[in-house]
Amino acid sequence: MSDQRVYLDDIYASKECEGSVFRAVVMMAQEARFVNNQASQGYIHLNKKPTTIAMYKFKEGKLSMSEKKSNDVTEEAIAAAQEAQAEAAAPENIAENAAAADAAFGV
Repeated sequence: MSDQRVYLDDIYASKECEGSVFRAVVMMAQEARFVNNQASQGYIHLNKKPTTIAMYKFKEGKLSMSEKKSNDVTEEAIAAAQEAQAEAAAPENIAENAAAADAAFGV
C-alpha cells in the first residue's frame, strides 16, 4: 500500500512542481481527469483508479505543468468581451444603430 502514496519528499524533489504541494496536487488532478475522460470515451481500459495512475506518473516524473502563454485566453479577456457585448446590447446603442441603419438605407 505504501507505493500508492506520494510523500512530501517526492514533491520537494520534483523539478516540475518546484516543491509546491499545491502545484503537485493540481498536476495529479489534471492528469487524473484526463485519464478518466479517456476511459469514459473508450480509448483506454483502467485496471486502477485514475488518481492512482496519476500518482504513479507523478512519482515517475512523467507529469509536467505548462505555464499560460501571453496569447492564452484569460479571465480578463473574457470579462472584456462580456463588457463589450453588454455595451452593444444597451438600449441607447440599439437606438443609435437603428438610426444609423435608417440613414444608411435612406429610410
